[in-house]
Amino acid sequence: MNKINLTSVVLMFIFQFATTSFSQEQAQSSFALQQAIDYAKENSANVKNAKLDLEIAKKKIWETTAIGLPQVSGKISGTYMLTVPSTLEEFSSLGAYFGDIYGMIASLAAQTGNMSVLMKLDSLADESEGEEESSIDDIRWGLTADITVSQLIFSGAYIVGLQTSKAYKNLSEIAISKSEIDVVEAVTNAYYIVLITEENKTLLDSTFKNTSELLKQITEMNKQGFVEETDVDQLRLTISNINNALEMIRRQNEVAKLLLKFQMGYPMENSIELTDKLDDLMTSSDMTSLISSDFNTTGNIDFKLLEMQEKLAQMNVKYQKSTFLPDIVAFYSHQENFNKNSFSFTPPNMVGVSMSIPIFGSGMKLAKTKQAQLSLEKIENVKTQVTSGLLTSYNEAKSSLQTAYAQYLNNKDNVKLSEKIYNKTIIKYKEGVASSLELTQAQNQYLQTQTTYYTSIIQLQSAKTKLEKLLTK
Repeated sequence: MNKINLTSVVLMFIFQFATTSFSQEQAQSSFALQQAIDYAKENSANVKNAKLDLEIAKKKIWETTAIGLPQVSGKISGTYMLTVPSTLEEFSSLGAYFGDIYGMIASLAAQTGNMSVLMKLDSLADESEGEEESSIDDIRWGLTADITVSQLIFSGAYIVGLQTSKAYKNLSEIAISKSEIDVVEAVTNAYYIVLITEENKTLLDSTFKNTSELLKQITEMNKQGFVEETDVDQLRLTISNINNALEMIRRQNEVAKLLLKFQMGYPMENSIELTDKLDDLMTSSDMTSLISSDFNTTGNIDFKLLEMQEKLAQMNVKYQKSTFLPDIVAFYSHQENFNKNSFSFTPPNMVGVSMSIPIFGSGMKLAKTKQAQLSLEKIENVKTQVTSGLLTSYNEAKSSLQTAYAQYLNNKDNVKLSEKIYNKTIIKYKEGVASSLELTQAQNQYLQTQTTYYTSIIQLQSAKTKLEKLLTK
């Protein structure tokens, strides 16, 4: 019974998890404009890479900081002499004479009555009784372990490098903002294109149905002899043209959706639906306040990037100058020799300070410093040029937005007027007052006005996003 209850609970949990996951997946297939922008900021490849660059910059700061912290290194070294040098063999053979020398010293000490020497000799003899006599093979091998602790005391290059790594981190943060601003512009434009193609598709589909219904009526009237066959043929040609335009706009809509998915970082194989309406977005846009906004070049994202590049160039000049300064390092070293019979003239413990002083480099460092200064001067010239360019771009974008907005309002009124003319022409045609040519002309005028209207929306949105991008801080 307990197993059955446990199984029921597990199945219920799996069902709830699957239902929740399915609902979340379904919810993610529909996007308002702001939702699409938020999604792109999290999933766009460009934004992701910019965020990864920031993480790399943070690790670079720690990498540079660690250079100035204590460094500990260890080494184990093992050696074996295939051929023992003759000098070592001769030095080792001296051990055979130590006994005779010992005896001579002991005899001389006994004759002179120097008891302290005799006592010392006896002590040394007692200590050496338990020791085994060494051979030449004992000095063939060697095994040592070294450990070294070092601390950087002063390095001009290290100080400048630490400052540069922090500046690089700030540059990466600005690059993220730059990527997000670019994504907002790209996603917004793509979103509008999808909405425009969908509305255009709806319009053409409605026109196609209305014209097809009118064709049925005219065909019956032709059979009764009220209209000529030319009128019927004219409507068939019109329907064919509308159908071709409808197929083309459907393909454009699919391509526009693919572009939107690409800009968002959305899976290309998944379907996507847009919840915002074109009229609502156009109504909510406050063009007047945008046009009257003040512009400050120092707040522009491109100008900020250039300022950071200038700062990095300044750091490069400081770095090249710092190479003329000495580097000071303190260290402690300990060596452990595991073969007591081997010869080693290295003391087991050492403490020291080393200073590396650049003396003469044939002018290489001076040349590098001069190159860095010239590069900085180039960036300063570009900075002045970019400031003027941004002001020019702002005035152009502002003028383009004003022009596009005026054209949009005019084309919006023209759509209503052309629709009114087209509907009246249909009534006149049914009453026999207007000809089929007049009907075709009114219909073409209506469709052309709609196309012009949608084009003006694209131009208006493009000008709007361009100006917003310049004003975004």
